[in-house]
Amino acid sequence: MFAQQPRLPFTVPVRARVRSMRRPFHPSCGQGPYRLPHTVRDRLTSALKPYRNRDAAFALAIFLARFWSTPSRIIDAFPIDRRELADRPDLGLTEDKVRGAIRVLEEIGFLDRAVTTGSRYRATEDGLHRKPILFMFGPDYAPAFITANGRAAAAHNGRSGERRTIPAETARRPSTTFSVALPLKSPKSKSEAESYMLMGEVKRPHGLPPQALEPNPRLEAALDRLLQGIRQSRGGSGNASAK
Repeated sequence: MFAQQPRLPFTVPVRARVRSMRRPFHPSCGQGPYRLPHTVRDRLTSALKPYRNRDAAFALAIFLARFWSTPSRIIDAFPIDRRELADRPDLGLTEDKVRGAIRVLEEIGFLDRAVTTGSRYRATEDGLHRKPILFMFGPDYAPAFITANGRAAAAHNGRSGERRTIPAETARRPSTTFSVALPLKSPKSKSEAESYMLMGEVKRPHGLPPQALEPNPRLEAALDRLLQGIRQSRGGSGNASAK
């Protein structure tokens, strides 16, 4: 006799529910002051394709990366306050949309919950309150942010070390600081203007040079007498002849 074998229920493995979106997902690069690195944007776009709230998740990812992917904060954990992020004009998400976006970003690995120690609650005046959950960028995205920060720093240092070159047109352009040449203030410089005396113009005869003054015998005799008197007072000879 064959032993009667009880029928066991046949269990079918449950498939993971995969969301399907027929509409293509092409998020804009953004018009704000911050844009995701290309590697992060491409990976994030591919991961968010099957989700219905992919636009909200992508917007929240840009917002978080803008403030927490800087070189000084990339390794730090950060909280996400849904109430503070709700209805922000630069984000445009409600509190429910922020909650759903956080859940999706965790699911695709863009966000990871930071490991914390100690109690999950803290004492306040109103009693015990749960501490905020801290997040960090996932291992598939944090290295991409760090690499992008390194490239940006290298490009900035390269631009600051370059010497400023003067265009050829500017170098050949004459200086327009002084459009009129000024005469040099030198004692050897001669002015083309007519010479003037204090009481009027100096008149120069034309043609032959002016004649020399005629000798005056009376003036010469007076000078000889003066010279003789000076010599006699000094004990010299009284000879009137002067050499």
